[in-house]
Amino acid sequence: MNTKRKLIALLAIATLISIVNASVFVYYPINLTISPQQPPVVFSAGNNANVSDLWGETITVITSNSNTSLTIKVHPTLQRNYYYDIAKIKNNDDSNTYYIKFRVTTPINDSGVNEAYLIINGDYDNKIDLKNGGVQPSVWITLNSSSVFRVDLYIVLNSFEGGDITVGVDLIISTTNTESPPSTLPGE
Repeated sequence: MNTKRKLIALLAIATLISIVNASVFVYYPINLTISPQQPPVVFSAGNNANVSDLWGETITVITSNSNTSLTIKVHPTLQRNYYYDIAKIKNNDDSNTYYIKFRVTTPINDSGVNEAYLIINGDYDNKIDLKNGGVQPSVWITLNSSSVFRVDLYIVLNSFEGGDITVGVDLIISTTNTESPPSTLPGE
């Protein structure tokens, strides 16, 4: 019986402590200053943007008004297709180097696509596998001040069932190459 009373007393004390802790809220002020700037790194159309594709279609490349988003539409056929210089990534900052990676947010899952890569500046070490999600490549790509990188697309189709194949990719820009970016963002 004595053990039962001790247990009841302990439960009563634990309940009181949890009630006391739950009713205390302390607020410390934090002041933030957010100073928006023009983007130092932007997209632009490549030399082969908005020109003829197969079957009289057009290699469509559209940038937003701020040049911070890019839309590409191509019309590949079966086998290997290499779209050369369809877009560019420009560092408009003539004083600072930036580092870039890519995050494939919506990978290609169409079984008719054998391979699909964005190739940055013709360097096959800097190819972004569009069939695999996540942050790529494993090391940061250095975008020196005032430099421009070419964006190519390589896609191998073994079949097609009709309909568009979509893929989502983020360009990640950083001032440092010593940390890894998050693989997901809040709200995703």
